[in-house]
Amino acid sequence: MTDTVPASIIVATSVVDTIAHEAQASRDGTETGGILLGTTEGNSLVIRHAGGPGRHATRRATFFQRDLNHAQALGDQAFERDRSVWVGEWHTHLAAPAVPSSRDIATYQKLLADPELDFDFFVAIILADPTNNWTQPQTATWFITPSETRVIITNGHT
Repeated sequence: MTDTVPASIIVATSVVDTIAHEAQASRDGTETGGILLGTTEGNSLVIRHAGGPGRHATRRATFFQRDLNHAQALGDQAFERDRSVWVGEWHTHLAAPAVPSSRDIATYQKLLADPELDFDFFVAIILADPTNNWTQPQTATWFITPSETRVIITNGHT
């Protein structure tokens, strides 16, 4: 992907809108999510696109797995449009805080270790709403490298 770690992450308004809309599906009591696509510009990572789960996603109360074919199609379209590539994922937690679970961290580390994917870092946006109304969920953006997992934005604040 890139040889440097970005100094900042910029999230497009359309990404925030897509995630907010798609997260409403968690009102049914299951997690949902999708991929994040973007480009590196100078010292910044610009997240330009967010996808939904896809028709064949696995959605459970404590687990989400995206529809791989859907994610690939979104990735192909974004690359054609503006050279955006897969930079991370977003997903919901129903009752847990907006913190990566041990399963989440294991998944991110597995992706980072895959030489075919060529990730230097991974971005995860997690939304959690124990009230299940999904109008103002807790949100956190996480930056993951092989050696660290750290929050960079919580509910819009660094």
